[in-house]
Parts: sequence; structure tokens; C-alpha cells
Amino acid sequence: MKYISTLLIAFTIFFSATAQESRLNGTVSDSTNNEPVASASITVKGKTNGTISNDKGLFSLNISKLRTPFTIIVSSASHADKEILINSTSGSISVTLQQKTALNEVVVSASRVRENILQSPVSIEKMNYQAVKEAPSMSFYESLQSLKGMEMYSVGLGMKTVNTRGFNGTSNARFLQLIDGIDNQPPGLNFPLGNLFGVSDIDVESAELIPGAASALYGPSAFNGMLSIQTKDPFKYQGLSLHLKTGLNHIGEDFAKPHGVNDIAVRYAKSFNDKFAFKINIGYFNGLDWYANNYEDISAQTPVANRGPNNPGRDGLNIYGDEVARTLPGIGLVSRTGYEEKDLMNYNTYSFKTNGSLHYKISNNLRLIYQYNRAQALAGFTSSARMNVNGFLLQTHRLELRNNNSFIRVYSSGEICDNGYNTRTLGQFINRYWVKGMDGATVAPNVADNTWFNRYAAAYNGTVNGVQAK
Repeated sequence: MKYISTLLIAFTIFFSATAQESRLNGTVSDSTNNEPVASASITVKGKTNGTISNDKGLFSLNISKLRTPFTIIVSSASHADKEILINSTSGSISVTLQQKTALNEVVVSASRVRENILQSPVSIEKMNYQAVKEAPSMSFYESLQSLKGMEMYSVGLGMKTVNTRGFNGTSNARFLQLIDGIDNQPPGLNFPLGNLFGVSDIDVESAELIPGAASALYGPSAFNGMLSIQTKDPFKYQGLSLHLKTGLNHIGEDFAKPHGVNDIAVRYAKSFNDKFAFKINIGYFNGLDWYANNYEDISAQTPVANRGPNNPGRDGLNIYGDEVARTLPGIGLVSRTGYEEKDLMNYNTYSFKTNGSLHYKISNNLRLIYQYNRAQALAGFTSSARMNVNGFLLQTHRLELRNNNSFIRVYSSGEICDNGYNTRTLGQFINRYWVKGMDGATVAPNVADNTWFNRYAAAYNGTVNGVQAK
């Protein structure tokens, strides 16, 4: 009898709690073809309550702590947002959405609050969720160059630099790139390396570009423009998702055999009782970068007719270390020994990105967020010379307290970048660490060049034992 009484009390408590939970049910469909709209977001205006529609367009929104009348906002990646005033929660509602056009796009970067793109105080371009999914390139980031005012420069496999206002180059200084409001540029470099340390396509909700000066809102780092990438909310986008793109490069080349280029990502998100949610992302990209194998003599101190492989002062374009040259009396221009780029570079490119976030709804209109991002990469970077970003590690932490119209955000960035190098400088340093004097002892690097040229002149003039004069 005791156990039966306990069981009855438990059932009573359970059904009482269930009875106290009030829900708003409904369907979402397309106004043009009446097809159900899956993954539509349904949120309460001014609150953080929300849910998404299933494959049949059905949804069920928890409204236990709300009183009528209230307004819900229904949005979809390919449809315009719609606001509906709810006066009664009895029965089911039917929502029809119009297909999205550029005129009803909603943006947040211009004023840091949601607004129609036509009401934005500055010119702004947007790549929405649908455009991200349909990007006809290796990654959504490469497709950003289709936005008006965007310029893109390829500095390596999987690495693009973007800029606006005609200031494009190999390093996009004074162009700000944000991911969920966090500055994505490594502190040591002071400019973002494209999406090498960014976010996988599978977690991107939208990307917004301000092609003009955005310093008024975002500071002097945004003098040339600003790119803001927003990731998916774990309350709205739940479940397990997989992403795979693959291809081949170096087809028909002499320096390398055909090699695979792969972009793999997995995402998982889950919410509990519409109060707590989390998401985890893991992404991996790998491939073989392009070989710079132009060994043309570009010595500025040598007449064009005298340039070539037999030129003592040769300066090969993709040969490093031979930039150090000197005119020796009675001999002419002589350069140090150079090293072909393929002997100095590591062309095996990879990027391993992980991130996770925890979201807790303190109340209907207040949310606490913690996010951690970690990215490690090895890649070639083309600037005045080829750089090797070797094992570069970037980590960021974000803690944010967000209301509907305001937020308090604290974040930190840290990097480990001590294994990167400039191939031209590396070639010159190698030359300075093996030179020996006339006594056979290795000399200090700061006198290595002088010692080498002196020994060259001595050997050329026949003043070294066992060496015949030229």
C-alpha cells in the first residue's frame, strides 16, 4: 500500500507539472506553393523562447510563462520574417511565409540590432543561410567574393584574404573580421588569415559585409570595412549534421602527383527544456599547396642579356638565399648559394578547427553564453616571399550576457606561432650558419657573409692552397 501511495503521488506531481506547461502549436508553410517549411525558427518577440519546425512544418512552442497578447517571429533561411500577434493560445495556428528577396533581408551588423536591410544606416551586403548552403566553391568563404564591394586575394591553398575599398593585398590590415562578435585575427599577425582559423561551413548561419568604413561602430580596425560571420544558435538548429567536400589538384604537373583536397566537418547541437543548449563543431581541411617553381634570374644588378643559370650573380625568383650579392673587385657581381623553394617549404596544408558553446536562458529575455574556439593549422602564405605558417595555434574564449537589445561581452585571444618562418629569410640564415674561415672553424653568423665573399675572392684569385686561380 505504501508503494502504491508513493506511485500515485508521483503520477499526480507529474501530471500537475505537465498541466502547467502551456504550448502554442502550429504549422509553417510556403505562401507560393503551400509546401511545409522545415527548420523555420519560431521565437517570442522580446524574449528568448524559441523552437524550430520539423520536416512537416509542425512546431510546438513553450509559452508557460507568457500571457496573451504576445508576438511571435517566424523566420526561415529562404523566407522573409513574419510577426504574428497571438491573442489566444487555444487551438493551432497556421503561418505562411513569403519567399525571401533582397528587399526583406534582415541584418544586425549595421546597428548591432536586428533591422531590415533597407533601414540600415550604412551600405551592407549579406550572404544568408541558403546562399551558404548553395555556395559553389570549396567553402562559403571563397563565395564571399560574389558580394558587391568584396575583393579576394588567394595567398595559399584554403587561405584567402579579403578586403574592400580597393585596398586589397596579401595582408588585409585595417579590415575587421568577426565571428560571433569575436575578432578573428591572430594578435601577432594583426590581420585575419581568411577562414584558416574561422568556422566550418556547417555552422555558418549568415555573413554580413560592410564594404565601407565601419570605424564609427567598430573602431579603427574596421577602417577598410568589416565582415561579420554569425554561427547557428543551438536552440534553433539542433541535431547531428555532417559535411564533406573533396577534390583533386596538381593534375598533370611535373613537380607533384595528383593529391586530394578534403573538407570534412561534423556538428551536434541539443537543447534541454528550452533552458539549456550546447553545440560542438569539429572541422578538418587538408591538401597539397601549389609549388612555386619559377627559377628565372631576376637580378636587378645584372643586364638582362647576361642573366641566366650561368650568371655568378644570379637571383632566382623562387630560389632563396641568393638575394645576398656583392660586387667583388676584379671579379664582378657574385651572389650567395640559393635554395629552391621546394627544399624549404612544407606544402602539406591542414586546418583543424574545434569549437563548442554553452547557452543558458536565465529568463525569457536574458541569456548567458560561453564559447570556446580552437584552431591549429599548417599552411603556405604568399606575400613578398613565401611564408610557412607551421603548427600555428589560435584559441579564443567568449563570455557573454545577452539581452534582446543589449549585451555585455568579454573575450580573450591567445596564439602559439613560434614555428612559422619566411622562406627567403630562412635561406639567408642557413647560409650564415655553416661558413668556415681560413682556419677551418665555423664563423659567427654576423660575419658569415663577409667571410664567404672573402673566401670566394681568395679562391678566384688563387691565393688559397690547392685552388687554382680562375
